[in-house]
Amino acid sequence: MDYGPAHQWPAADAAHLLVHPRQMQAIEQAMFRAGMPQAALMEKAALAVSRRVLALLSTADAGWGRSRPVVVLIGPGHNGGDGAVVARELHMAGRGVAVWSPFPRHKPLTAAHLQYLEKLGVPRLPEAPQPDQGQLWIDALFGLGQSRPLPSQLAALAHKARLARQGIWAVDAPSGLDDRHGQPLGACFHSQRTFCLGLYRRGLLQAEALAAVGRLEHVDIGVPNWALDLVQEQGPLPCGVTAADRAMAPWPEPPSAADKYGRGRLLLLAGSQRYPGAAVLAAAGADASGAGAVAICMEPDVARRVGDGYPHVLNAAADLCPPLESGPLVWRQLPDLDRHDAVLLGPGMDSAPFVAHAWKPLQKFAGLLVLDADGLNRLASAPESEAVAWLQGRRGPTWITPHVREFDRLFPTCRHGDHLERAAAAARAAGITVLLKGPRTAVAAADGRCWQLLEGVPAAARAGLGDVLAGFAAGRGAMAAAAGALDHGQLARAALDHMHAAQQLAGEGWMHPSPPMVAERLRRQAE
Repeated sequence: MDYGPAHQWPAADAAHLLVHPRQMQAIEQAMFRAGMPQAALMEKAALAVSRRVLALLSTADAGWGRSRPVVVLIGPGHNGGDGAVVARELHMAGRGVAVWSPFPRHKPLTAAHLQYLEKLGVPRLPEAPQPDQGQLWIDALFGLGQSRPLPSQLAALAHKARLARQGIWAVDAPSGLDDRHGQPLGACFHSQRTFCLGLYRRGLLQAEALAAVGRLEHVDIGVPNWALDLVQEQGPLPCGVTAADRAMAPWPEPPSAADKYGRGRLLLLAGSQRYPGAAVLAAAGADASGAGAVAICMEPDVARRVGDGYPHVLNAAADLCPPLESGPLVWRQLPDLDRHDAVLLGPGMDSAPFVAHAWKPLQKFAGLLVLDADGLNRLASAPESEAVAWLQGRRGPTWITPHVREFDRLFPTCRHGDHLERAAAAARAAGITVLLKGPRTAVAAADGRCWQLLEGVPAAARAGLGDVLAGFAAGRGAMAAAAGALDHGQLARAALDHMHAAQQLAGEGWMHPSPPMVAERLRRQAE
């Protein structure tokens, strides 16, 4: 099935590619084989972290006090060497800094840096630092590719530090966290900020890892493009996206002379007596998208509520014979789907079993079908093989926007792996594009491209925001389809815009941005 031209967004560079630890290790080894000395790469990486640490400490002076001491926790490997260079640079900048390392042996580079710190007069603590002493800890114990639990002494220290809410910043990855799967390996240091060296590690973006990772920052170490090509040859690497990437994202541009029908025709099949608000919120998202003509087909009471808030929305059920009645939507009464570029099915509908022959009009629909909420639950009432076969048989492109529980009901055999792996497995199996919602939303397309949001807004985890997102994404998809430029990346862009709207509201002091507020901000962003 042809979904339109593939756009390279965002750029496949070190600031966007997401890798597993073994892939990052392969990149480093390739750089070493090409002639980059290990000592030079360590110095380059650690200096970049040092500059960022010093900048943050300077901007935080009003709250932290310039005299607040720093303790760098030094491991036996090259992560410890990074920490030693950070300690050196803090000392040279006049910061009060000490180091602590419980290991009797260190790799040669790390040992050399520790020796130089001693010559500089940087104190080396004989005992482990105690939490809640007004210090900032820099965690440089273990970095890339951790697979074993912390030694008992460090596990006990990590536990005490967490109870005391000790301020910790991690170099590359928090110690005690598996950055392949995003799972703590027992006791784990919990950082408020993690400096990720080279490329983002996928494990650091998983829901189970977020409490330990804190705010994740990319630190550029100068990875050359040919080294990135080595890992991309294995298959398309997923990309991480932030609000800053919105400007370059693929987005529909209707012809300047297009009328309202040429700017995207969207039909909403949503709402019920039990959940009328979901239809209103989906309509709010669709209205914010800028789609030229939004129509609804809903039971009368729900349609009136939508019409009261959005009088310009067309009631596609008005001409049906017999007219719609209250109760679950009767599929044989659907309007002509081919008059629309996209159909959104599901927000707030009553649950009902999947009946293949009743869904035949949706399967034959050549436009974009967006399935959300109870649209997904209805499909999931069928065996997975039947649901997948139905999706594979769709005449047009399909986007789905589940949260994790909806996803697991629909694709029980795709429950394994991280957020991206699960979405990608379902996208390949069913030939669709999957937006899997979560603290760091993932989007996967059937052609192998994947995206994951690098940011999130915890306060925006509220009922109704998914309805806004579904309406907004469907409206944007309708616009792209009308312009003949539908692309998978537009679903990732819709999720990014949705997150950015909530992010803006949170930054303006709204502790719990409501769905209508997010919809209004999306509308303003589109203007």
